Amino acid sequence: MANKRRPKKTKPPYRRYGPDLHGLNSMRKEGEGDYANSDDEITLDSLIKKSKPVELKQERMTLWPVSQFEKVDVLKFAILCETIRRGDTSSIPQDLRLLFKDQQRQYQQQLQQRFPEMVFPLELWILILNFLPASQPELLTVCRAFFQIYVPILYADPQLNAHNFFPFVESLTNSRKRQYGFFVHRLDLSPIIQSGKNSYVSKVLRRCSTNLRTFVAPQTSFGYAPLVSLHGCTNIRVLDLSLVSETVKLKELFHAIENAMHLTHLSFPRSSIQCEGYEDAKWPPGLQYLRLSGGITDEFLINSKLPSSITKLEFAHCPIVSEFAIYNFLSKCGDSLQTLSIQYPMPNLKHNGMDFLFTYCPNLLTLQIPVDYVTRFLFADSLLPLLPNNLQRPIHTIYIESSGALGQSSKLHPDDLILAIYEDRLPCLKWVSVTSKLGWVNLASEDTQVLAGELEERGGGLFLNHH
Repeated sequence: MANKRRPKKTKPPYRRYGPDLHGLNSMRKEGEGDYANSDDEITLDSLIKKSKPVELKQERMTLWPVSQFEKVDVLKFAILCETIRRGDTSSIPQDLRLLFKDQQRQYQQQLQQRFPEMVFPLELWILILNFLPASQPELLTVCRAFFQIYVPILYADPQLNAHNFFPFVESLTNSRKRQYGFFVHRLDLSPIIQSGKNSYVSKVLRRCSTNLRTFVAPQTSFGYAPLVSLHGCTNIRVLDLSLVSETVKLKELFHAIENAMHLTHLSFPRSSIQCEGYEDAKWPPGLQYLRLSGGITDEFLINSKLPSSITKLEFAHCPIVSEFAIYNFLSKCGDSLQTLSIQYPMPNLKHNGMDFLFTYCPNLLTLQIPVDYVTRFLFADSLLPLLPNNLQRPIHTIYIESSGALGQSSKLHPDDLILAIYEDRLPCLKWVSVTSKLGWVNLASEDTQVLAGELEERGGGLFLNHH
C-alpha cells in the first residue's frame, strides 16, 4: 500500500537558458538540423545572419554572437576572429568582413555611450595626474577610476600642516579596510610644531612603515615611542632629525636604525643628544650623507667606526667638539669625502683650527667653511701638497661664510685665492661664493675683478652672498 503522506514527485518544466530570438523551438521542429553537428565551413548564412550583437555589459572588446542554436562551434569561431584581428582577411568573404566591421563600429559607439569617462586611456590619465600637484583631493570625487588612481598619488607625499595633521592621523588609524599608510613614501613633519604628540607620531610611523623612504621629524613630540616605531621602517633611506629639540639617546637612535640597511642620509638632532652606549653601535652599511650636531663628544668622533661609503659630511651646532677630534674623524673617511661643510657656531674650534682640511680630505669637490676657523694658510703651498701620481686637486666649489665678528674680514683676501689658482694649487676651481661680511663687495677693487675674471675664463664665476 502506497504511503499517501509521501510528497508526490514533481517533474520541473524544461527551462531553456539560452535566448530564443527567432523561434528556435519551431525551427528544430521543422527539421532545420543542428549547426554544431555540421562539418561545413563557416558561412554568412549559417552563423552571422541569424545572430544578434552581444549586449554590452563589460569594458572588454567582444565580437561573440548570440547564436540561434544551443551550441556554437567555438574553435571555428575563434579562428575566424583571430584571422580578422591579424588582418589576414583574404580567405574571408567580403560580406562577412563588412559585417564584422559594422559590429565593431557599433560596439565602439555603444561603449562611448555607456562609459563616456573611459574613452581616454587610463594609462595617460595616470601620467597626467603624476605631473599635477599632489594636493588636490577634489580629484577623488570625479569617478571611481580617478579615486583608485589618485589615492596613491595623494598619499605618496602628503602636504601636512597644523590644520590637517589630525585628520591625516585619523585617516590612517581608522581605515581598517583601506591601508592608506601603504602608499606613503615621503613624510615631512617639519611644519608640525606644537600640534603633534608622541603617540600620534608613533602611530603614523607604524602605519607608514612598509614603504616609507624619507622621514623628516618634527621639532617637538619625538621621543622614545617614535624611535621604537622607527625601528620597523626597514626601507627608509633618508632620516632627518635635525629639527628635533628633545633629548635623544644615541644608543636608542642606533637601535632604531639597526634594521635600516638601505639608509643613505642621516641627520642627528641639533639641540641635545646623550652620547652613551655608542661603543657597539652599527652604522648603516650604505650611508652616504652624515650630519653631526648636538652634544657629540670628542670620544664619539675618535672611537666611531664609520663605513667607507660616506661621501658627504657636515658639522653643525657641535659646541663641545675640538679640531683634534674632527681631524681624527676625517682620518677615517677623509679620502672618500666629496663634500665637507662646517657651520657656525663651533665654540671649541680655534681661529685657525681648520687650516689643515685639504691635508685630510684630498678628494674634496665642494667645501663650505666659516672664515672664523680658517686663515690665509688654508690655501698656502705647504697645506696644499701635490696629490699622488701627479693628480690634480679636484675641488671646484668653495663657500666662504662669516659670523660678522670683529677682525674676521681681514683673515682672507682675494689675493690668497688668486695665488693658489696661478700656481696650480687649485687647478679645477670654478665657483667661489663669499659673504658680503668679508668686505669683498667693493667690485671696484682690482683684486676682486682679477679673481672674478679668472673664474669666468674657467667657465665659473664669483658670487657675493648678502645674508
